[in-house]
Amino acid sequence: MKNRYLCFRTAMSIGLAIFLCSAFPKWADAASSVLTGELVVTNAARNQFRLVEHNGSFTAPAGVSVTALDGKPVRVEFGADGRALQITQMPIEYAPITHGFEVVSGEFVLRDPVTRTFGILGDNRSYSVPQGVDAGLYTGQLVELRLDDQGQVMSINRVSRSADAPLPATGTCIFGNSSVANGTSTCRTGRLLRCTNGLWADTGTPCQ
Repeated sequence: MKNRYLCFRTAMSIGLAIFLCSAFPKWADAASSVLTGELVVTNAARNQFRLVEHNGSFTAPAGVSVTALDGKPVRVEFGADGRALQITQMPIEYAPITHGFEVVSGEFVLRDPVTRTFGILGDNRSYSVPQGVDAGLYTGQLVELRLDDQGQVMSINRVSRSADAPLPATGTCIFGNSSVANGTSTCRTGRLLRCTNGLWADTGTPCQ
């Protein structure tokens, strides 16, 4: 920030001129006498400080400890002579970061072992099995899914099945929301899959 100078010229009888100049910040006028910013102590013994992103060093008014305000956002009011008249600490505004999640529970249905997609029985949505998770361990089991705010699966946890809960038919596989008999074959994404003991197994045979 550049300074402007107010100079007063006093003419002497001997023809000499003495220029008395006082430097003021260019904002030191009635229309702009407030600065805000982070206070940084420059000389604690003299109660002097500066403001981040502003030039110049200032002296705090009597009774104000710059040490207590060091590193904090402040509002400084200046007089017409450029002296700091009042320093007020400004509140620090925090923008909370919120992350939502959804919990879905039900029977795990492996829909496509090739693309590693699955669903929950009665729910039309499809999910992707997280990397490193063996989908076969959850097929036909009651599970609880934790989804992030983008709908991606964060975790899969088994849920204890109550004694009166229906069990899946032995040897059948789930295709969409329907059960198909053991030995049934289907073509998915160019691969022939066969229902084997309740699980869809990739036969290794291409198909159309």
